[in-house]
Amino acid sequence: MLDLKLIGRKLTELRQSQELTQDDIAEKLFVTHQAVSRWETGKTLPTIDNFLMLIKIYKTSIEDILCLDEPLVVGDKEFFLDEHDRAFSIHEVALRRTKALTLADLLPKLTTEERLYALRLMTQNQIPTDDTLWPRLSLTERIWLLRQWRDKGYTLDIEKIRYMLTPAETKIIREVYHENRKNVAISRQRRTK
Repeated sequence: MLDLKLIGRKLTELRQSQELTQDDIAEKLFVTHQAVSRWETGKTLPTIDNFLMLIKIYKTSIEDILCLDEPLVVGDKEFFLDEHDRAFSIHEVALRRTKALTLADLLPKLTTEERLYALRLMTQNQIPTDDTLWPRLSLTERIWLLRQWRDKGYTLDIEKIRYMLTPAETKIIREVYHENRKNVAISRQRRTK
């Protein structure tokens, strides 16, 4: 996933290092200076054709412009979402690609949709929910994670969160254990026949 704000800062830096204005770039690429401004503020990306022209103008590589080799820098945790593209930030933190920031740190600043996106990323990539994240989740989110554990095999360390479970959550876990015992018994019966 790309960090549009970081790419925008890189485009600004490259332009300024060539001592060019946004109008100069706009003229060379046959676009408006507003388009260049949107690229540099991280609101949009240039088209492929424009990327190829920028590579020639700035005498650099696509990897450099897209900041593919740059590590994710977490400055002030409080302003992390402002410094980077929100979707990119959520993606990187949910997949634990940064040690300085956890999803538990980020969660209070996320919308309901962003929270669900982060949880989906975690379940799809089998990143376990830890005991610092669990208490910060809503009951709906916790039930959803338990259902992912029950129905889709999501890795959830029940022992680490057991003391935080509500009666409804405990019921789901008991149902799974009861179903597993029942399946083991049926399997044993089939083997003995």
